[in-house]
Amino acid sequence: MSFCALFIGVFRTVSALVVYAGSGVSGVDAKGRTTIPAEIRDSVLQSSGSNSVCISRHSSLPCLIGFGSAERLKLRADIEAQWQSAVNRGADFDRELAGVSASSIFETAFEASGRFVLSPMLKHFGRIDDRAFFFGATTHFMLWNPDVFLKEAPAAFNPVKDELNYWLSQGKRDK
Repeated sequence: MSFCALFIGVFRTVSALVVYAGSGVSGVDAKGRTTIPAEIRDSVLQSSGSNSVCISRHSSLPCLIGFGSAERLKLRADIEAQWQSAVNRGADFDRELAGVSASSIFETAFEASGRFVLSPMLKHFGRIDDRAFFFGATTHFMLWNPDVFLKEAPAAFNPVKDELNYWLSQGKRDK
């Protein structure tokens, strides 16, 4: 069975049109345990068909991205399609280079509550300390250190900064 046929079979078992939306701030303990907010967690479940989440470094921002396993399979299928297109055109295509971003995707299980463990390496690259700001970005969700987000997120994210400030104010109110 070809990879594409396998992908189509797996893709049909989970929703093909998952949209990641919502936001929230979760604590991160010394062991790296944090919790995916419920609205985002529902999308991960829909994509993965199980309590499994994929986390990776963002390619250009100081944060992490997350998604379900269907999106991970789609990345693989996209690389294969690019390679096949290059072969058909007689062009060079470096699958290893194309797959660099996909090679650092870490898949981990999460509890029914959404709690999972961020590895020390992911925490390092995401500059995550004791809190993580999660927000849906349509095809994936992002995990930011709230302080880094407020200081370094591109201007296009300004409306999302309002959401983060809301969540931070709610956290202070609970204390």
